[in-house]
Amino acid sequence: MSETTVVVHGATGTQGTAIIRRLRAAGHRIRAVARHPRLAADPAVEAVPADLLDLDALVAAYAGADAVVIQLPLHFAADAVRQADTVLDALGKTGVPRAVFNTGGAVPADPIGVPFVDARIRLAARLPDTVPVASVVGPASTYLENLVAAWSRPLVHTQGELRYPLPEQLPNPWLAADDLGAAVADLVVAAAPPTARFVAGPSALTGPQVAAEIEAATGRRLRWHTIDPQDYARMLAPHLGEAVATGIAAAYINPAPLPDPTLVVRGTTTVRAWAARQDWAA
Repeated sequence: MSETTVVVHGATGTQGTAIIRRLRAAGHRIRAVARHPRLAADPAVEAVPADLLDLDALVAAYAGADAVVIQLPLHFAADAVRQADTVLDALGKTGVPRAVFNTGGAVPADPIGVPFVDARIRLAARLPDTVPVASVVGPASTYLENLVAAWSRPLVHTQGELRYPLPEQLPNPWLAADDLGAAVADLVVAAAPPTARFVAGPSALTGPQVAAEIEAATGRRLRWHTIDPQDYARMLAPHLGEAVATGIAAAYINPAPLPDPTLVVRGTTTVRAWAARQDWAA
């Protein structure tokens, strides 16, 4: 498959921008979909506004596409499952030949009564019956980008502290969003893509080890501090709103099961290499 047109959902988010960057590097035409696209003018990226509850808008966005990369938003309202259903309906109506669904994180096998989670479960389960070639991909661990987000970066810059709701001595294979983007770009063109793939960082590090790697990359003294999920929600709320912050924190209170190890592939970006590329003073 060459000179393909790939529709990418969540185009303005951290994961979406990494996926677009990788797809562009591979020479694909990009149709970037978001509710309120804010992409810079770029002839290689066509910005398409579409609400996930607007079937006609999604059908128009998908028309003529060779593949669709789906990412559901951080949306914790009751209509989250309807969003998944509308995406599936649009894929079926347009006959898109290939779709890749990035879950954005681990999801359980069965619905749990939480729309945000159940929407992802439904989309993953029904996608293979909707498009001829379907793959589900997701991070097998937490994103490194969480450590440089608006709620974390100032603490690193002014206090030399990484605050995160993971146990200090838990080895975690932190993942760079760019490595997830690379996996998605591979799945878009793979002749026989797997139905499921999860991406982890190249090695599992404890909290203090992560702090030491970032310190080595930046020359900035840094220490790890484990916090409660509720405290993490309070960090996020001024930036994301109470509902989203509470929903994210809930994932750390009741984490989903880890993916099957046989479905996990390793990225190549180390914590130190990733940290060296960040603007910690921004």
